[in-house]
Amino acid sequence: MAFGIPVGVAKGIKGNYDARRAFGLSCSPRQAAIAWKRIDYLWNLLSCQKA
Repeated sequence: MAFGIPVGVAKGIKGNYDARRAFGLSCSPRQAAIAWKRIDYLWNLLSCQKA
């Protein structure tokens, strides 16, 4: 629960395996931002080497 709102996908519901798996494999915006900054850093590093 976050701020009184349930977070995630309920367990024990028949046929809910795919939804629970997709939720578990997803990433938060904060995690995506870290990955994006890393990609941007590596891209800039590569472009500096070409110059």
